Amino acid sequence: MKKILSIAIVLILSISACGKEPTVSTLHDPVPDQEMFSSEEGLSLGLDEDSFIGSPPIIKTLVRNNSFSDYQLGEFYHIEVNKDGQWYMITYSDAVFLKNPSFKDYGNVLSAGSKTQQTFSVDALGVTLIPGEYRLVKTFISTGEPMHELSVAAPFSVE
Repeated sequence: MKKILSIAIVLILSISACGKEPTVSTLHDPVPDQEMFSSEEGLSLGLDEDSFIGSPPIIKTLVRNNSFSDYQLGEFYHIEVNKDGQWYMITYSDAVFLKNPSFKDYGNVLSAGSKTQQTFSVDALGVTLIPGEYRLVKTFISTGEPMHELSVAAPFSVE
């Protein structure tokens, strides 16, 4: 009897799992900045590719500072997914920060009038991006007073 019950439970779980589409884990609430541009106050973020077949292991970026001020930046990026017309931040394990201590918003200076290439590792986050619309978000911290943060986002899609 236990064997039949076990088989029935496995079949029910299998059938119910077939109806579910794969998802990426996100925060419960949409992000506050629903409208974000790839360029803001002279800072810009560009992607080498903006369309991927399957979850990309890495995303290559070009960050430019066409402003008259220096900004701090680091290796940190985050990804947001568009669900039902709203942007949600994708979640991942805090272990990412333990494995890569330089994964933060600061540590380097992007001087006024300069640019730099960065490679962002999706694999290092331990997430798999399913087909959909995404945006990669980069945050900068001003070096002058008054100090402020500024974020830009570059959209991309996964097929």
